Amino acid sequence: MAMAHDLHLRVVTPDRTIIDRKVAAVSFMGADGSYGILPNHAPLLTAIAHACKVTVTETDGQKQSIFASDGFAQMQNNVLTMVCEAGEFAREIDLERVKAAEQKARAKMAGLDRMSAEFLKAEASLQKALARELLARRAGGTGSLQ
Repeated sequence: MAMAHDLHLRVVTPDRTIIDRKVAAVSFMGADGSYGILPNHAPLLTAIAHACKVTVTETDGQKQSIFASDGFAQMQNNVLTMVCEAGEFAREIDLERVKAAEQKARAKMAGLDRMSAEFLKAEASLQKALARELLARRAGGTGSLQ
């Protein structure tokens, strides 16, 4: 159990738990704005932005980035839980896979009516791919999962 001055971060996707440990601070974009979470933050529940960079400040002051999308964040009792459809550390992002996803989304969008559900879905896929690519390039992503 976390002590009153500790912030515990848990980021979970359907595939795995990305992080589950004490951290100093967390910042991310919620559907309704930017959040900066420190120990003893008030309880909250918010949707996570469609394609979001989560910045984690470790207890030693080091920072690292996590890509997260389509989920929600809950802060309660010094535990920030983020449940996301997709997520990974920036250094894990496979740039070749991201480029392929980007090209696939652009090709799909080219032949569709801009107001169609398929176009909007492809556009969302493109936005995620571009966000992941930007994050990976900034973090020097290699695509290796260790």
